[in-house]
Amino acid sequence: MGGPLRKGYVDTSGGQIHYRAVQPAQALAPPLVLLHQTASASAMYAGLMGALTGRRLLALDTPGFGGSFTPEQPLTIPYCAARLLEALAGLDVSECDLFGHHTGAALAVQMAHARPGLVRRLVLSGPPLLSPEQKAALKASLRPFSLAPDGSHLTAIWARLRGRDPDLPLAVVHRETLLTAAAGEQAQQAYQAVFAQDFAGQLQALAQPVLLLAGEHDTLRASLEPAAALARNGRSRVLPGATPYVCDREPARLAEIIAEFLAAPD
Repeated sequence: MGGPLRKGYVDTSGGQIHYRAVQPAQALAPPLVLLHQTASASAMYAGLMGALTGRRLLALDTPGFGGSFTPEQPLTIPYCAARLLEALAGLDVSECDLFGHHTGAALAVQMAHARPGLVRRLVLSGPPLLSPEQKAALKASLRPFSLAPDGSHLTAIWARLRGRDPDLPLAVVHRETLLTAAAGEQAQQAYQAVFAQDFAGQLQALAQPVLLLAGEHDTLRASLEPAAALARNGRSRVLPGATPYVCDREPARLAEIIAEFLAAPD
């Protein structure tokens, strides 16, 4: 069984990283580290952490998001990954498995590439392997964040989230709207950081077992097969009916898939 969900902070050279943790009385090794999408935070993993059992779980807020510090410099994937690696060291993690969703998948690949001895296995949900055309379209869609006197910046975020998943529970839409508004310009920087990362080259260089997932209706569904083709020790799986919010919508199904992969023989 899993233990209670606890929250805390750990110091890094840039500032404090906020995290959520579950520590069972008898935990399987190594711990599983969960990395969130933009512009969410570790809060998106509350349901999944409740569904995963028998393992130490750590969900980290990326710099600039949730309760973590906001860097004075523009965000990059290497910078954020380095601070998250410092946080894991501060939490006495010497080996771990990584689960990353969207931007979290980019961070997971960067961390495994930088510290291959630390990371045993990776699960990448919605891997952000983007073609030049996809990057150009996404860059064109980004708009500077600003506060509107009538609060319309909040309704615009709300509408965008509902467009990605019209049936997303309102409590999740509310949470993600507030997290996105709180992140402000950091969200735009995080997207630009993903565009600049050599995700393909880093993924191709990994020797660890990698499970690549994508929901049938995920905005990054088209990236699954190209990313899986690059992974030297990878397998892929499509989740029928799933959306970009599979972690909130179907935590039990996702937990079962993750646990099966992490327990499988090499």
